Amino acid sequence: MAEQHEILSISEWYLDAQQKISRLNKASEAYGLTYDQFLVLEQIIELGNNRPGQIAKKFNTSPPAASRKLNALQNKHYIMKAHNVDDDQRTVQLEVTREGREKYAALRDVLYQIG
Repeated sequence: MAEQHEILSISEWYLDAQQKISRLNKASEAYGLTYDQFLVLEQIIELGNNRPGQIAKKFNTSPPAASRKLNALQNKHYIMKAHNVDDDQRTVQLEVTREGREKYAALRDVLYQIG
């Protein structure tokens, strides 16, 4: 019985989280972002995780999946990829553009209001 209650509790938590994510994505759409893309910008701007490998690790995803996330932001001109950092051609550093910072800040303010 306790095990069944735990499973139901996890199910309720999951469904609640899905509803919250849906609301966050809906709010993000008005700014040309998904909530996931907002989180990537947050990692770069607020936490200094400005390497693709750091993004992959933080999101617990593969490097190719992280690259797809970053390419979507780059295609929207919200980030730039700087190559040949520290005289190493393999090194890529992520930089958020002015437009990306503006979108991030505006959406962040809205999300704080949503709470």
